[in-house]
Amino acid sequence: MKYLATLSFVLMIAFGAFAQEESAAEFKNQGNDALRSKNYKGALELFEKAIAAWGDEEMDNAMIYNAATCARKIKNYEKAQKYYEEAVKLNYKADVSTYYIASSLKSRDMDAEMEKVLLAGIENYSTSKYVGHMKKMLAVYYVKESNEYYVKGQEILNTRVDGNRDQWDAIKEKAKTVFDQSSEFSKKALEFDAANKNAKAILEGIDTFLAS
Repeated sequence: MKYLATLSFVLMIAFGAFAQEESAAEFKNQGNDALRSKNYKGALELFEKAIAAWGDEEMDNAMIYNAATCARKIKNYEKAQKYYEEAVKLNYKADVSTYYIASSLKSRDMDAEMEKVLLAGIENYSTSKYVGHMKKMLAVYYVKESNEYYVKGQEILNTRVDGNRDQWDAIKEKAKTVFDQSSEFSKKALEFDAANKNAKAILEGIDTFLAS
């Protein structure tokens, strides 16, 4: 009887482990069905159930990436970043995952972190077709920063009036310091997007203001 009880216990453990594995696979398959139906919220929930039930076996890389995609589609950018980072660690579509990590950071107004990710991505995946997208995103960020300084420089110059002519040189020098920062960002933008019209326009505008 003791032998039968022990055997039953072992079988229960084995069956429980199998059931857990089967459950994870079922959740994953249901998640894939939901993803194909563009039910991104439902798919993400199912993928996360699969991840929780996965056990010690090697994780399904594609499922992690799909979970990230679903999170991005429903605009849960924090969770999207988490799963895309996991995809990079698993070396699954690491180039596009890096791009979407940066995109997730941008959507959360984490520009400094986004810049670091993009610079690393451009270096690490130099032959990827997504490098062009990374460079464009980085250029847009640099133009935004450039424009902020450009506007500040304009505001400083606009303080010049007939009543303070004796201060015009000092005002212009103060504006130039700010314009130099603007110029630096625009030049960075052009390093990654040589045809960027906004960066070129800002640089032309700075030259015009300082020449006046």
